[in-house]
Amino acid sequence: MRTAREIRSVEAELLVAEAQQLRKTLFELRNKAVRGKPEKMHEMGQTRRALARVLTIMNERKRGIVTPAPAPQG
Repeated sequence: MRTAREIRSVEAELLVAEAQQLRKTLFELRNKAVRGKPEKMHEMGQTRRALARVLTIMNERKRGIVTPAPAPQG
C-alpha cells in the first residue's frame, strides 16, 4: 500500500490506470466473498482504502487543490 505522499508524486495517467486496477481487484475480491471462497477478507478493506486515496488525489488535482509540503523534521 502506498501512502498519499507517494501517490501525489505519480502522474495523472498512471493514477487512472491504478484506479482501474484497484476497481478490478475489488470486484474480484467481492466475487470470491459471494461465492464463499474468501481467503483474506482484510484485503477488501485495504483495497477500498487504497482506491479512496487514489480517487481523492485525482479529485484534488482536478479541483486545483494543492496540499502544502510538510515541514522538514529534525
